[in-house]
Order: sequence, then structure tokens, then C-alpha cells
Amino acid sequence: MLLPALVIAVSSWWLLTGLALLLVHQPHERARVGFIILSILAFVAWCLVPLTVDSSEPLAAAVGFMLGLLIWGWLEVSYLLGYVNGPNHEVCEKNATMWERFKGGIATTIYHEVCVLLSVGLLAVMSLGQVNPTAFYTLTVLWLMRWSAKLNLFLGVRAFNERWLPEHLHYLVSYLKTDRLSIFLPLSTLAGFYVTYSLFGSASAGAELTQQLSLYLIATLMLLASIEHLFLMFPLNDAALWSWAKGNAPTLRAVRDDKDDL
Repeated sequence: MLLPALVIAVSSWWLLTGLALLLVHQPHERARVGFIILSILAFVAWCLVPLTVDSSEPLAAAVGFMLGLLIWGWLEVSYLLGYVNGPNHEVCEKNATMWERFKGGIATTIYHEVCVLLSVGLLAVMSLGQVNPTAFYTLTVLWLMRWSAKLNLFLGVRAFNERWLPEHLHYLVSYLKTDRLSIFLPLSTLAGFYVTYSLFGSASAGAELTQQLSLYLIATLMLLASIEHLFLMFPLNDAALWSWAKGNAPTLRAVRDDKDDL
């Protein structure tokens, strides 16, 4: 079950990430239509989750994984398009204290975070006591590792690809620290790889094929999220992975120049 899980998880992660990036950099009307289509797909995904959680077939684990990714994709795109984010859309002042920067940063995303938390909670309720909680595991891993990435961006990283942010979210850059590396980044990255190792070990020891496939999928997703943490440590060319999706995405380096003039 390891090879199918690797193929499913890596290809799905690569394709859905690229499609999300492609969508959020489209002109407004085209992006709105794309989001409506994505919303319909996400609604269908929520309707299908109850049909997969009580199935012990390996196919149900793969489908549950895809449904979790689709729900997560809707959550991320709704934020990147500015539909569900937070009340603060202002650039952080240059001399703001760490606490002021933290409060301002939370206010840029609080509605989105609540929506994600409610989604994780709903999937937890739907999966409670069921034989195939893969969709819940998928969303939980993405949620926790995204929070880890956000904390690292706040505390300090060495590299961040600003190019992927839509122009209307330019103010987010002012809440990030990209001029130094905090100790939290290597520690959280090591923790991510340790959890990945543990998940692969649990998967190999699984007694049933469905359990093995589910855990292998989650372990691979955890591995990918941990590798993404490495992208924050070193100036790796992660953009090359989705060169087909970036289109004419504008660079936000000018935003930093404006911020330095505050």
C-alpha cells in the first residue's frame, strides 16, 4: 500500500496546489466563477464524507483523502481570494511591537481560522467511532502544519515566496519576519519529520489494508508538509514545482519598499 499512497498523495498535493494558485491569480470575474465551481465541489465533498467514514474498503480511504484535500482547498482559496479572512486589511506599522504585530496578524485571518476549526470539528464528529476517519486525519494534518508554518513566518524564516500571494493580500507580508531564522523553525521541522516517521511505522504495522493505506496517505502528506517547512529555511526554488500555475503573478517586493517608508 506504500506505493499507491505515495502516488496518490504526491500527485494530489502537487495538482491541487497548482490549481489553487492558478485560480487565485485569475482576473476577478474568472476567479469568482472558479470559486463558485469549487464551492459546489466542496459541498459535494461534505455530502460524500458520511458515505466513506463507515466503509472498510481501501478505495474509501483514498476517496476520503481526496475529499479532505478538496475541503481544505476550498478553505484556502476562500482566504486567498479575500472572501473569508479577517477584519484587518492594513499594513503593519514598521515600529510595531511583537505583540501589536501578533494581534494585527491574527486579525487578518481570524474568520478563516474559525472556519477551519469548525470544519475540523465537524469532520471529527462525523468520523467519531467510524472505521475510516481519513478525511478527518487529512484536514487535521493540514490544519496543524499550516499553523506551524504561520507561526514560523511570524517568528522568523530565511525564505518565503511572496510571489504566490495575490496582490490584494499584499499587506500580509508586513506581518512576517523573513530576515532571520527563529529556533522554532528547525524544532518544528524536526518534530514534523519525527511524526512522519512514526506514521509510516504505524502504517507498516497496520493489520488491514484500509488502515495501512489511510496511514500511508497521511504520513506522506505529513512528509510533504515537513518538506515545505524546509523551504522556509533555505532559498530553494519551490516555485519551479508549479511554474505552469504562476502565470503573471506579481512580485510583492514593492510592498516591502512601501512598508519601509512608514
